[in-house]
Amino acid sequence: MSRRLKAPREPKVQTKRTHPLEKAWYILKPFILYMVIKTAALLLLSLLVISVPISSMAEWVTVHSNQINAVLNALASIFAVAFLMNDFLKEVNVIGEIDIDSSFFRQFCAWMKNGVKDKAVPLALSASLGITSALAFNILAGIIQIQSPGYQKVEAIQYSVPIWLGLILYGLISPFVEEVVFRGLTYTRMRRFFGIPLSVIVTAVLFAGFHGNLAQFVYALCMGLLLALCYEWVKSFAAPLVFHMAANIVVFVVSSLMGGSSALLYIPFLVFFLLLSVILTALLYGKTR
Repeated sequence: MSRRLKAPREPKVQTKRTHPLEKAWYILKPFILYMVIKTAALLLLSLLVISVPISSMAEWVTVHSNQINAVLNALASIFAVAFLMNDFLKEVNVIGEIDIDSSFFRQFCAWMKNGVKDKAVPLALSASLGITSALAFNILAGIIQIQSPGYQKVEAIQYSVPIWLGLILYGLISPFVEEVVFRGLTYTRMRRFFGIPLSVIVTAVLFAGFHGNLAQFVYALCMGLLLALCYEWVKSFAAPLVFHMAANIVVFVVSSLMGGSSALLYIPFLVFFLLLSVILTALLYGKTR
């Protein structure tokens, strides 16, 4: 009996996204997925903590609630962003392929290594710009007294941890996670459809809204614009990453050691750091053209 030959399988073709809703879902899907997974993970971790069978556990959780929230938020963020790493590597990899025989971590490290070659000066300028702009915008927010109950709660949680732990949570984990979501995925995808100016503005607004309160919205909006520009000009994910890390580290250390930035709330300091930021922005743009 002769065997019938199977017809060759047709290659899977991804149809072009032309409908506005298709584009919107493609762009916003990583952010939405991240928020859903992070919220679920945070809830699960919180339930696990309070269900630990120790007699004094409930009292300990109440006393250290801010520190626990800070750590659980970081753990939930790491867990959530892990689900985006496949898409992230595809978006930022010029080859557009994922090596199934190599771990995501190894591929990311190799890609980052290639991304910093011959870019020491632009990356140093990006980190310096992160420091000066973070100080400038924090001083500005303090001078015009932008406050909100939501920010006061966030501030209480952030500065409840010791400096060494804060540097890990807010100097390393938070910048990495947020840059993967907002610049690595959201900005990269949006730029394909809408170009640079609109993508820079919209992702900055989304990044600001993510922080959830008025004080951080204004600060994050300004920083989000510069982060996207650094990514665009330097053509390396390392640029917004070192910018974000340097900014967070300086703000956290200054606020922890000096009891906030109140010691810097003077117009001369604001002018000084704003001027430095403008100079560094011009240098970075010139160095990458």
